[in-house]
Amino acid sequence: MNFFRSTLLHAALVLPVLFGAGSAQATTIQGSSDGKFSNVSHCWGTCYVFDRSGKPDSKLEWGFGLFTNGSTLVAQERQWNVDLAQANDVVLAELVWTNRATVDWLTPDRFNVDYTLNIRFNQPNAVSDKEVFNFSILNTANPAGDVLMGLTLADLSGLSFALDGLEISDLKYQLAGAGSFDGTYWFNPESRTSTMYITADFKAKAPAIETPPPASEVPEPASMALFAAGLLGLGFLRARKAH
Repeated sequence: MNFFRSTLLHAALVLPVLFGAGSAQATTIQGSSDGKFSNVSHCWGTCYVFDRSGKPDSKLEWGFGLFTNGSTLVAQERQWNVDLAQANDVVLAELVWTNRATVDWLTPDRFNVDYTLNIRFNQPNAVSDKEVFNFSILNTANPAGDVLMGLTLADLSGLSFALDGLEISDLKYQLAGAGSFDGTYWFNPESRTSTMYITADFKAKAPAIETPPPASEVPEPASMALFAAGLLGLGFLRARKAH
């Protein structure tokens, strides 16, 4: 009887391995981002970069005077902590543009500024990357609204992350609030606030296809199943003989 029990135990250990029994573990995607502005040009002293909420150079303001507020572009800090099942359109970065009807002589018709985006992942593993965007901001005559150029898909394609077991895809821009975006021109009406998100999707990587070893080296699953069944039968016969 002890042999029969031992045979059953071995078969119970072999069969789950044969048929891939097990439970999948949930994948958590966790990270953060921030951005900063630099290299302002063609603004003639009426554009300034400020620290905001402890983040250096994260706020750009232009066209402000002694008694007037200027237009602002703020690189918001973002954090995410999501399960893989909810990992569609995850917001990785955020720009908030408040457009004000500034005084004409204080406002450049067009100026340039660099925006550096830093993205960091903590889970499923630590990895980071950054990309520099070259913005050109066009200030039209009031009240037509203004335009920001420089958010291109080519810049997004420069971001790359080697995440364990995950693929990142569909990096894109999504607009919220006022204005419009056609893939080239981000338009914002006067006295309105427009928010631009950079989002991405995540999915599990497909298992790698490996070349199987020669059939003589590794038994086929069907053969192993027959072997396990044979063990069970042998144990049953030995048990009957013992009686």
